[in-house]
Amino acid sequence: MSADLVLDGVTIVDTDDGSLTPDLTVVITGGTIARIAHGNAAKGAVDARGTFVVPGYNDFHAHPLNQPDPQDGMALMLSLGITGFRQLSGTPELLAARHAGTLLPAADSPALLEMPGEILTGANAATTDAVVAEIQRQKAQGADFIKVIDVTPEVFFAGLAESTRLGLRFLGHLPPVVDVAAAARAGIRSIEHLGPKDSVLLGCSTDEAALRGAIAPAPPRGGPGAGPPPPGAALRAVANPLLNTSPAEFARYERVVETFSAERCRALAAQFVACETWHVPTLTRLRTMAKVDDEAYRTDPNLQFVPLPLRQAWEDVAQLFAQRHEPAARATLAKLLALQFRLVRPLKDAGVHMLTGSDSGGSAAWCIAGFGLHQEFDLLAQAGLTPLEILQMTTRNGAAFLKRPDFGRVAEGAGADLVLLGANPLASAANLHAIAGVVRAGTYYSAAALETLKSRTAHRVASALPSSTAVGPPCC
Repeated sequence: MSADLVLDGVTIVDTDDGSLTPDLTVVITGGTIARIAHGNAAKGAVDARGTFVVPGYNDFHAHPLNQPDPQDGMALMLSLGITGFRQLSGTPELLAARHAGTLLPAADSPALLEMPGEILTGANAATTDAVVAEIQRQKAQGADFIKVIDVTPEVFFAGLAESTRLGLRFLGHLPPVVDVAAAARAGIRSIEHLGPKDSVLLGCSTDEAALRGAIAPAPPRGGPGAGPPPPGAALRAVANPLLNTSPAEFARYERVVETFSAERCRALAAQFVACETWHVPTLTRLRTMAKVDDEAYRTDPNLQFVPLPLRQAWEDVAQLFAQRHEPAARATLAKLLALQFRLVRPLKDAGVHMLTGSDSGGSAAWCIAGFGLHQEFDLLAQAGLTPLEILQMTTRNGAAFLKRPDFGRVAEGAGADLVLLGANPLASAANLHAIAGVVRAGTYYSAAALETLKSRTAHRVASALPSSTAVGPPCC
């Protein structure tokens, strides 16, 4: 069989040990890497001399399918080297469309790696009986995993037990009333957003028991007694969950910062390692939450890729945030954010497995599809991770998490999802942005073709006049 694509003169980056092998020819047939060899390629090969080839990037916390028309977000992601993503919020309709083969655009799209059903909240999981029934429904609908956001501890652990019984991974957020070490021991597979807020950091506090005990009980979001939200409230809550932070919560955040213990943090990290609890930090999402009124977000040139109604909604959230939270409150959030960043390096040093994710593609304020993952690269570097560690988090680690040897590596027999970089990605995390080409399922996109994807998306967004900012189910 003749080759569909040949890349000539590349340097392959080994994501296991960071070794570099230059002057190689990669032969791709039928969407699979058929051969890797030294020597000159055949006539018609892509001259890729001077480029570094790495596995395609994966965004393990994204929401592009929550958009009314996901085509724009998909094209942006692919143009920025993202060849696979984990959708973190699903519906019966999305699961049915995937089963029917009608879910993704026909072309110019990264691969959907996995997707849950509806997120567990008080609306569909108010009791232990309700959560068991909901998980059984999602299993029948074809969900790949179960995602939780906001439920009581009793419902949380009942849901985790039922998911485990059915062979479904249980992951997502930790309500602050749920003991993080107990959740790890019970088998939560992945914790998103380092909590979010302070729910993981509480496990690093010398005052953990008292702080958890003082958390005022409240109906989970969407639970009995919550009532219908006022117009726009649901969108604002998803855009920035810190918008409605209470004085009591601010006081607790201050105490969490004051009582942080590196020793307790190391013990908690050891618990994560022993229980094989993964983490998806999404530092970019944590920063946009804590600093949503940062002027840099409002002037980001990449907002050209965001529909105007959604962009305006984010601006409204930024203004409300500034109005509702005094400088002292914002200073508290800044300290909490700094502590979350400080948590990353000890987790990695302890051997905790981590994945990259951005929370982009949905309604999360200032989290733009594709660009969010590249912002995550920079923030993980700021948090002290090496370029190789960041590259591993977005490539081979995902293959290990999903137990799929067919991607996350550049090797014979692996799927042909690749990124060609114009600079050595091991020298600087900034070089992960230097995309010179992308291969998606064996199809080659030159740098010019990737720019065309971006310009088409910008044109579509500028030309559209959507009548609603609705973006599907809640996403975080």
